[in-house]
Amino acid sequence: MENHILQQILDELKELKQGQVKLEQGQAELKHGQKEIRQELKYVWDDIKKLDQRLTEQENYVLKRIK
Repeated sequence: MENHILQQILDELKELKQGQVKLEQGQAELKHGQKEIRQELKYVWDDIKKLDQRLTEQENYVLKRIK
């Protein structure tokens, strides 16, 4: 009976270890995805800054023409 209980505990520990490995793999994938998102977001902000600069230049041009 003790062997059965010990075997059951060992089996559950193995399952926990496998679950831990899967969680760690998932966490690594999330970290990688987060890094990619940050990189893409940097490009988006760069584009927004360029568009803002263009709009500012156009506004200045229009304001000069109005005066």
